[in-house]
Amino acid sequence: MDIDLLSHHRSVLKREAMLRKIRQMGVPRRITHTRETLMREFIHRPMPFRPVAGSAARPVPADAYTPSYLPLAHLIKISLKDLQCETRHHGRFLLLRVFCQPFRKLAITAAVEDETEDVDKMSLYHAKDSLRAFEILPEGSVITIKEPFYKMEDNGAYTIRVDHPSDMGFLDPHNEMYPEEWKDPEDFQMTALEWKLEGNQAFAREEYLEAHRCYTRGLARADSHELDLKHDLLRNRSSANLRLSHYDQAISDAFFSLTSDQDDPEFRRKNSEAHCLRGRANYNLGHYTNALKSFKEMLQLSPSDANGKKGLARTEARLVEEHEGLYDFAEVVDEVIKNGYSADRASFISNTQMRQTEDRGQGLFATKEIRLGELIMCEKAFMTAHPSDDKPKSPMSGWLSSVQKVIDNPSQSSNMLGLYSGRVRSSTTSVPIIDGLPVVDTYEFLKILDLNGFSYEVGQETKPYGTTAHMSPTSPKSTGLWTHVSNANHSCLANATRSFIGDMIILRAARDIARDEEITIAYLNPQHLLAKRQRAFAGAWSFVCTCPLCDWERRTTVHAQELAENIETGLAFMGDKLHDTTLPDDSSILILAELLAEDLEDSYADHLLRRLPCLGMAHVWQWLSRIYLLQNNRAALGNSSYKVLLSYGYWVKVQDSIVRVELGYGIPAVGVVDAFMCLAHLAGEDDVELSSEFKAWARMIYKIVNGTPLGFELKYGD
Repeated sequence: MDIDLLSHHRSVLKREAMLRKIRQMGVPRRITHTRETLMREFIHRPMPFRPVAGSAARPVPADAYTPSYLPLAHLIKISLKDLQCETRHHGRFLLLRVFCQPFRKLAITAAVEDETEDVDKMSLYHAKDSLRAFEILPEGSVITIKEPFYKMEDNGAYTIRVDHPSDMGFLDPHNEMYPEEWKDPEDFQMTALEWKLEGNQAFAREEYLEAHRCYTRGLARADSHELDLKHDLLRNRSSANLRLSHYDQAISDAFFSLTSDQDDPEFRRKNSEAHCLRGRANYNLGHYTNALKSFKEMLQLSPSDANGKKGLARTEARLVEEHEGLYDFAEVVDEVIKNGYSADRASFISNTQMRQTEDRGQGLFATKEIRLGELIMCEKAFMTAHPSDDKPKSPMSGWLSSVQKVIDNPSQSSNMLGLYSGRVRSSTTSVPIIDGLPVVDTYEFLKILDLNGFSYEVGQETKPYGTTAHMSPTSPKSTGLWTHVSNANHSCLANATRSFIGDMIILRAARDIARDEEITIAYLNPQHLLAKRQRAFAGAWSFVCTCPLCDWERRTTVHAQELAENIETGLAFMGDKLHDTTLPDDSSILILAELLAEDLEDSYADHLLRRLPCLGMAHVWQWLSRIYLLQNNRAALGNSSYKVLLSYGYWVKVQDSIVRVELGYGIPAVGVVDAFMCLAHLAGEDDVELSSEFKAWARMIYKIVNGTPLGFELKYGD
């Protein structure tokens, strides 16, 4: 089928589906399922033996809706028969029971019934992908769905759709709303001790969510005098929370499990275990000072405990990184390669502070003077999603990871929610807790990831320039969100350059930065033409760049068309020549390139007067440098190398074997490193001191571009 015809056919089908939904809006629900048909459908679904990470479906903007922010007590209960098609039932809630084993594709699909024995399907999206469907929605669970959305799915069938996990809650059998006819007498006959043993069995099966439920029921059944049992249940639930990545809850449960009796050896052992749980949970949240305190308290009770000593040593190492920014990047590279592009490292962000700018919302500012090439910050990601050979991941898996992380640990929400999501915030905020659940707007999280996430490559860390932010057009992309660095505003002439190692982002100073100066980064590699740059910024982030480069090019319209034409000619001429390492067969090509370079330099005359980068002529001069090097044309190579540096905004002067570089608005790039190395090569043995200075500058720019000096010798030799 013709591609255009196929595209038209799909758009027609999509429009017809939308019109069908609009026509159905408000129409009373029709009974399309019976208990028997649903049981036949669900009973033949195979149950997975292990969790399978699903793919997150990107929400359609037209379907976006906010979560319910009302307590259950403020809502009116309705039955399935009261549902209307394509309708969000504001001010209402459903009380349902799961009566079959659920299954999972894009969503967890469950068969549910209400108190009248009417039945239907529900679809829970964005649930934790590390758990199996039956762990999240066990058969027999009694649930509430706030302000339910009865919606047509892509297959034309209707379902009760839950996009915000906080809209669904579980009812404990002891809750007064729990229907009598659904109560299991055995649940009320079990003692707190029996619930503890039941939880221990689930824990041994690695069914940690079920273990958590058992310990919670045991706590509800425990009498006031059973303090020791309560402490055991809390400590065991803390351990389950730790396995579920519920670190906030793990810390709380471990704290309340502590006993004041320090004389009994058994109590000392249990308290030591509780301190260990608190230490591990705080460590995983990045709260290293609290983790240090917990591990020290643990070792006071169990001085010879190997896990405590290991935890203390790891925490002390993280605190050095956090406070001093001291990293062994070679070790970090080895670690991310072995651990699936994840590093057990702390964030170093104390050189920067988030503040309000005059006209651009939030921004990052230097808290001290930072010299060229110094580490500004090194931050561990809030989330990452990496491609793999067998199953590439999309940014949606990262989006789902962010949603789950905040649901699991509401204390992490303020950093995330403080980021730009299409509207400027003057201060950070945390997710509200309603009916004991953090209310997370999944659609807002998608906007935050779209507007603040970074794309980058992994798998090249051991190669030269392997950790630079540069990406090839064809390689699979990783996605990450760093909640602190995401507050940095854009400038085409940024004073900071980013790079990546696994889930760590590195910012280095592209020039000297004064205390209280705003830290800026280039959101995209600077385009040669103003119009292209501004279209990219307006399309992705809805702003107009006012950096000195854009401001000047916007105001100088006289030569703008001539400049644009020359740049386009240059780009067309270069094609793939920049990566060609052989001499051209036709000598006229070299002459044409030289003429083109001169024309571009004339077109950029006003830029050069103002010490602004001339990006449109960089590639031509870089190619010429490569040809001159192959020809051993030393004079021409020296001239072209200086022209490359001018193109990127570096003005170099040499006097008495001393290299002086006026950084100005210099843009660190691979071409800059190559140019300095060419000049080092030309100085050679005739002026060892000068050669050494040029090479030192090459190393400096390499470190800024790559984030670390690793790979320099491999690329350029000793």
